[in-house]
Amino acid sequence: MYNSNQMLRALEILMTITMLMFLVGCNNNNVPTETMNSSTDSSSTPTSTLPQRPSQIPSPTQNGETKTYNYGGLKLEVTNVYEARTESMNDDGGNPWEYSVFVCYPGASVTVLAADMSDVNITADGKSHANWGVLLASGGRTDIVDDMDSFDVTPDILGIYNLESSIYVLKLEMYKNDLKT
Repeated sequence: MYNSNQMLRALEILMTITMLMFLVGCNNNNVPTETMNSSTDSSSTPTSTLPQRPSQIPSPTQNGETKTYNYGGLKLEVTNVYEARTESMNDDGGNPWEYSVFVCYPGASVTVLAADMSDVNITADGKSHANWGVLLASGGRTDIVDDMDSFDVTPDILGIYNLESSIYVLKLEMYKNDLKT
C-alpha cells in the first residue's frame, strides 16, 4: 500500500509538471517589437498587426511581387516584395497610427511615381518642396522629389516618412531567412 501511494504521488507530480510545461508552451506569444529611429517619436513602440506570412518560406533568390503604394498624393512602386503587413504605434499625441511594412528580397527597388510635392502657391519662396523623405539608419534622409531616380532597398533604408510629422507611412525591411541550413 505504501508503494501504491508513492506511485500515485509521483504520477501526480509528473502530470502537474507536464501540464505546466504545456501551458507555458501554449502561452509563448513573443511578438517582437521595434523602436523608431531617434528622429521619430522614441516613446512609441510599433507592434505588428495582421501579419500575412505565406505558408511556405521561399528562397531569398526568388523574385517577389511588385507592389504599388499610395498615400495621399504619394505613389510608389516597390519591386521584389516578399510580404506586406500593417503595424501600429502611437504618435506624439498618443493617437493610434497604422502604417504599411514591405519586407523585400535583396535587389528590391523603389520607383517614385508621384512625389506629392508641396503646392508652390503656399510656400514662402514660391517653390515646391518635398513632403516625404526616405529615413536612413544612419540618421540621414533623402527627400522624395519629382523626377528622382529609382533607388535600391538596402538595410540602411528604414522607410518612407512624412517630413513634417516624422511619422512612417511605409516601412521597408530586408527579408531574413530564419531557417538554419
